[in-house]
Amino acid sequence: MTLKQLLPPNIYEVIDRAGICTVRQIVILSIWDIKKATNLCIDDILLLKNIVTDNICPISTSGNDLKKINNNQLRISTGCISIDNQLNGGLLKGTITEVYGESASGKTQLALQITLTNWAHGCVYICTEDVFPSKRFEEMKMNLLQFNPKIDYGKNIYVEHITEAKDLMSCINIRLPKLLAQNDLSLIVIDSIAAPFRCESTNYVKRAEDLREIATVLTTLAQEFNLAVLCINQVTASFEDTSSVLPSLGLAWSNMVTTRLMIKKTLKMFDATQLSKTKNQPDTCKQESYVRELLVVFAPHIPNTITQFIITSNGIQNISK
Repeated sequence: MTLKQLLPPNIYEVIDRAGICTVRQIVILSIWDIKKATNLCIDDILLLKNIVTDNICPISTSGNDLKKINNNQLRISTGCISIDNQLNGGLLKGTITEVYGESASGKTQLALQITLTNWAHGCVYICTEDVFPSKRFEEMKMNLLQFNPKIDYGKNIYVEHITEAKDLMSCINIRLPKLLAQNDLSLIVIDSIAAPFRCESTNYVKRAEDLREIATVLTTLAQEFNLAVLCINQVTASFEDTSSVLPSLGLAWSNMVTTRLMIKKTLKMFDATQLSKTKNQPDTCKQESYVRELLVVFAPHIPNTITQFIITSNGIQNISK
């Protein structure tokens, strides 16, 4: 919008004759400079400045509004309130998040829940160990709070089953970029990143090069298409501490990960009867579940914290501390 359209005709004619014809001049010149050049009264000059600044200044936004906007644009929800709070809103887009833990700790359950939570925004699920757990996916889908049998929750989820490292690299380098260019997706899951490489030969130099290439391509795609990457990793024993485990694949992969999370299965039991009740499950059906802990091992944007949760037929559930 031009100054002639913005300003009252009488004020515009005066400043135009005085040679003040740009927004920049009106903003930069002091009230006394404009008065000296135009002989306008103080009230008219204040009106002039207010009209111009109101139309060129950005809309003010509160810190809380910015936080909500950033969380929606930069993160995707895990489907668990306590984990979302722990991760400051969810998985960070444009980066690689790694989840590691021992067998049966709940890594795949978490990956499935995040996928199911974000099905409407499109997901890629790459399986490298077993086939996609469709039976468990259907069970978790049926227990969604707003489940609608008329909705196809799998229509935006693209599943690939890969067992060899060379096939995984081909998928990530060739097929995945084409899929992302044609579809608006929010999440890539690899379950697990370690499996194709742990059964390879002992050429560790070649393995390190392949892992760096995979991580670089995944990060580039995540930033280009504004999506999150979740990689499930296996564990290996620690030589320094026999009671602890470390994520597999070593430093070559470790240095490429932005956020590292660990899931531990504790020995504590939790009565999940009340939490896991659904329309298909009677109140008398008693369920007990092991308490799991999600630890933030490393993340530059959030503190190292621990959150407890359980896994029921509904999926991952919050528990009170």
